Amino acid sequence: MVSCPICTSGETKKNGMIKRMVMSKSGKKMRSVQSYKCRNGHTFKVGLDFPFSDSFIEHVVFIYLRCMSLNVTVDIVRETYEQDVLSKSQVLEFVEQVADALPSLAEIDQLYSPHRSGYLAFDGVWFSYGSGQIVLLVCFDPVSFDVISAVWNDDENQAGYNRVINQVLNKLPKDRIKAVYGDGDNGLMLSLKYHLPRVPFQLCAVHRILRMEQIVPVARAGRSRKMDEKTKAEIKEFAGLFKATLIAVSKEEAVKALGDLLIWTQSRPNERYVRAVNQLKYNFLQTLTHFDYPGMMRDNNLIECFNGCLKPRLTLMKGFKRGDNLDRYLKLFLLDFRFHSLKESRFAYRRDKSPIELGGVPLPQYFNFLTLLRDQLHLSYQSKSP
Repeated sequence: MVSCPICTSGETKKNGMIKRMVMSKSGKKMRSVQSYKCRNGHTFKVGLDFPFSDSFIEHVVFIYLRCMSLNVTVDIVRETYEQDVLSKSQVLEFVEQVADALPSLAEIDQLYSPHRSGYLAFDGVWFSYGSGQIVLLVCFDPVSFDVISAVWNDDENQAGYNRVINQVLNKLPKDRIKAVYGDGDNGLMLSLKYHLPRVPFQLCAVHRILRMEQIVPVARAGRSRKMDEKTKAEIKEFAGLFKATLIAVSKEEAVKALGDLLIWTQSRPNERYVRAVNQLKYNFLQTLTHFDYPGMMRDNNLIECFNGCLKPRLTLMKGFKRGDNLDRYLKLFLLDFRFHSLKESRFAYRRDKSPIELGGVPLPQYFNFLTLLRDQLHLSYQSKSP
């Protein structure tokens, strides 16, 4: 039953059709809208209250996700349709409408049931939030590259990782978890000790190398014109010995490489070298776990790949101030990541497949994941969709 939006009367009747201009992906089109009249004489229409179609909205949002610039998005749309049909504020409105309509990570898992390898990779990524900082705690499947869980937290602590792991355990029983990767953060280790005490843990070699390069100026040594050649050569030699302990082909070689690094460092007392070596020695045995468990890798550079994809996008938001925007953009970006094809993967079996497809989910060919989800899940970005 159609009620009058003015007097709420339920006694209404059709009052003919009226034409309404709507902007769709294929351009402006005239659409018919049913007009009604109530017993009190009020006339009103039902449908097409929004002058943009769902196809146009998702087209604009997809452009924005690819260029991450409001101005560029507006310029591309202006050039495509050769007219001014969009403003920056409308782009932001579209982003919010689409994000609100999309399913959550958990809902996507329930709908598609992606296969999990049993391996988990954890990390935390920091972002500006208002006048402070907030951390995104993430859990991946390092085989399919798929995101299993992601939560915002005020610190990279045990409580935050407890939330992540609890979400993971709702999707993957403990007896199916084969091994875990991480950077050795105290909060993560405490949470793993409580929830998964018997699961093998591999300290990611890539994280250890990145930490070393934050302490020892390896990158600057490669490009600096002020640093003398002797210092450059020394830094390069230290980095080589450091990495040798993490890329060794056996436990014995790794222990020997660590001994060589300690001897080298003792003969060259430098505060930076000592700090880097002390970090390497801390929980060093956990960098060797993969030697005891066939199927495990020594590192998990997927996290750094994901960080490189997600962090620049959220950084462009210039510091979030509202919690609902945090969740909106995160959901949108994570779904984009899950349905985005890995076109340049060095592994042939991953190439041209999205993380969700690598999880064993068969999907039809699609060019915009928003269109795919809208069609499959019968979504709408507005109250009445054209």
